[in-house]
Amino acid sequence: QRAWLQASLARRVSRSRLDAALERAESLLERLEAGSLWSRLRNLTPHVLARELPVLVRAEEDGAGAVAYVVGAIDLVYRDPASGEVVVVDFKTDRIATAGAIAERASHHRPQAEQYRRAVLEALRLPQAPRFELWFLDASRVEVVEFEPAPGEARASVARCSEG
Repeated sequence: QRAWLQASLARRVSRSRLDAALERAESLLERLEAGSLWSRLRNLTPHVLARELPVLVRAEEDGAGAVAYVVGAIDLVYRDPASGEVVVVDFKTDRIATAGAIAERASHHRPQAEQYRRAVLEALRLPQAPRFELWFLDASRVEVVEFEPAPGEARASVARCSEG
């Protein structure tokens, strides 16, 4: 597994940063396997709708300037086995530990979350926008990003989950 990881990183980072990137990736994988998110991901396997889903989203008109589209990849889309709702997940590798830092990072990632939710909503023609979760791998925490309901959509409950 280390050889695969090293080869994968070698294609993405400069040679001078490879050792540090490999050390960080190995550390992150160890923390992931030791925490509760790994088992949660394994348990969700039968409910996964997509992994690394490429997206091309029309940019919002409010201040987008010359940018017409946003390109990205959604890490995970699954159907919640308890509620049946579609969930969009973005994995984050930020080194954070406090609730305040997690809330700040969630706020920072809100625009991306909005675009990914809209992409899945439109592509799957869902009756309501999917839930959006940030999985902070290093902290073994899930943060549900809250949004105002769209017209005709029931107000979603506020939820913050601590895993591990």
